[in-house]
Amino acid sequence: MAQHASLPNPFLRWAGGKRRLAGQIVSVFPSDFNPVLNRYHEPFLGGGAVTFHLGNSSSRLFVPGKQLCLNDSNEDLIIAYKMIRDCVEKLMIELDSLARDTSRKRYEEIRKQIPKSEIKRAARFIYLNKTCFNGLWRVNNKGEFNVPWGKLKNPLIYDRQNLSSVSLRLQDSRITNLSYVAALEQATEGDVVYLDPPYVPLNTTSNFSKYAKEDFGVLDQYALAGAIQGLTDRGVRVILSNSDTQLTRQIFGKILNLQTVTAGRSISAKASSRGTVSEIIGINFNSKVLFNLAKVKLVG
Repeated sequence: MAQHASLPNPFLRWAGGKRRLAGQIVSVFPSDFNPVLNRYHEPFLGGGAVTFHLGNSSSRLFVPGKQLCLNDSNEDLIIAYKMIRDCVEKLMIELDSLARDTSRKRYEEIRKQIPKSEIKRAARFIYLNKTCFNGLWRVNNKGEFNVPWGKLKNPLIYDRQNLSSVSLRLQDSRITNLSYVAALEQATEGDVVYLDPPYVPLNTTSNFSKYAKEDFGVLDQYALAGAIQGLTDRGVRVILSNSDTQLTRQIFGKILNLQTVTAGRSISAKASSRGTVSEIIGINFNSKVLFNLAKVKLVG
């Protein structure tokens, strides 16, 4: 299937999404990365901004779909990606039906539903993401979505051209719903892994890690550092995004070269908490670009 002329963009609102930082993340890729021979792994896929940024067929760093290994622990999210890849036209028919009513009453009806088909489940996921409060995806201990209605007037549930472009981008890609550890078992020497895990919280009120049944706490951050060391030992190139805190630097500073970037934060429970925030990018290889990132303010 031919690459669409229009570059794909993230089709979801996503806490911690890398739409604004994607270009800078890609700029630190190792110079010898060969997207024809080496694979790109994103085990914390989320909104997929970096994957989509790598979809420019005219760029040196165009990574074809067959070289993409995409994963997330959020089952609903992964079903949405698979349905977009495999049957986007059917999905858009379902979305057209849901988009006719974005009222609070209809939102709460859809939120209570448990669709049996993957197409309907994917459509429900996208609809709720576009109509809920702040685009948050939060579940309780039973795995039930529990974010309130977003009070939005005429929200755009999807963009037909973009969703078609996303579908083309995902053709031949490997999309899985595994733990990040299991997803990375196939990463080999020369591959690039981009890790965008739930962040170390900046404070006690800024934790967005509960987007799947399992939480991602401090011990999980230490376990991730151990996984990075294992990847490094195998010759896998690693790029990490995380919050810029003392704890983050303590956990990852010994195994990665870290640099600070300033990014815009568009999703927060409180409007007063939105704005700019410092993040770190860490790599386990040499890159001259990394050390210029601290000078770049990435806001939007």
